[in-house]
Amino acid sequence: MKVLVFTVSAGNGHNSTAKRIKEKILEENPNAEIEIVDVYKSYTGKFKQWTMEKGYFFVCRHFVGLYNHFFKKSEKCNYSTRDTAKVNKEVNVLLYGMLNKIYEYKPDLIVSTYIFCAVALRNLRRYYKIPAKIMCMTLDYGISPYWECCAEGLDYMFLTNESMVEPFKEKGYKDEQLFVTGIPVAKKFSNPYTKEEASKILGLDSKVFTICVMKASFFPVKNKQLVKELAKVKKPIQLIFINGKDEKGLKQIDKYVKKYKLQHKVVNVGFTDKVVEYFSASDMILGKAGGLTTTESINTGVPSLILGKLPQQEIYNKKFLVDNGCAISITNKTIGQAINNILDNKDEYNRIKENCLKLRITDTIDRYYEVISKVPVADYSGIELKDNKRQVIKNVTKCRKESIKKQKNSK
Repeated sequence: MKVLVFTVSAGNGHNSTAKRIKEKILEENPNAEIEIVDVYKSYTGKFKQWTMEKGYFFVCRHFVGLYNHFFKKSEKCNYSTRDTAKVNKEVNVLLYGMLNKIYEYKPDLIVSTYIFCAVALRNLRRYYKIPAKIMCMTLDYGISPYWECCAEGLDYMFLTNESMVEPFKEKGYKDEQLFVTGIPVAKKFSNPYTKEEASKILGLDSKVFTICVMKASFFPVKNKQLVKELAKVKKPIQLIFINGKDEKGLKQIDKYVKKYKLQHKVVNVGFTDKVVEYFSASDMILGKAGGLTTTESINTGVPSLILGKLPQQEIYNKKFLVDNGCAISITNKTIGQAINNILDNKDEYNRIKENCLKLRITDTIDRYYEVISKVPVADYSGIELKDNKRQVIKNVTKCRKESIKKQKNSK
């Protein structure tokens, strides 16, 4: 089996998913050939690369309201207007590089972990023969824009939850394309330590209520305010701060913990490979609402305290989790109050923990592989790419415009 994975570096979820899929395939089939390609790094210029790798974080950190405005505007696209959506032109820069790679590598299966890659593949299939099966997946608990643009181009579409099935049918998908699988995270989160085991490993007291603060990219609370809010928690608790690669933030947490004389035991770390241990030792996770992080929390069986000022897709994640009773919505100014309420209401905490456990899907990557393992060998006999970059874009654009014309004439 030969597998080609197209991914991007916007956030960590897409690359992590690509890695999970590669690991699973090689675990089951050591003879498989798998190549992962970051399309913006491989096929675009420096500005596009910056936009995808760092621009996303910059905008979400400083202009999240503007980001959400354009996100909501993009949602106006629907199945009937899919061919006129601007995203079709935006992916033109990827077309030649992706098609050339496909014909060179000759995969049996093409995996897209990002919506723009999926749109590009759908548009390529308008004109060029691609013998490989193509699969993509949702990595959030809400539905992002532009999935309607891919309906005719994907063989397999893996969905996060059952509630997505009908909306995706409205976007032009058929039953045989759709598989409800959950979000793929590392298997270790599905087989976590007990709180007692993890606490012993980390030198924590398993009998004390513990909160893990997951300070992911563009964390919406300044460190000073965060520590001041946690200082309002009346009962002694244990606090774990995971700062990732934010060394400045790591030092600031230490500084403010001393300044505000927190009565709580504090574990303050930077980048760590012990996230599952820290999650397992915790009673709640405090942070944002990224699709993979929230899934890791759910699969570990730990409820979340989710902050505000989030990018739109995380707002949808937050709403889904809160509506399903496994997370609590908080603001920058209600962190301490929310924790005090939980500490004073054990029954409420037990309720949200039970709801969290109900939402677990611990065999996602196995469900992926069940489909992947049945992919047939692709036949590339007689197929070669004779067109240059300009001609590829021209051919695909012509097909798209003809589709638009047919739609207009059919009305």
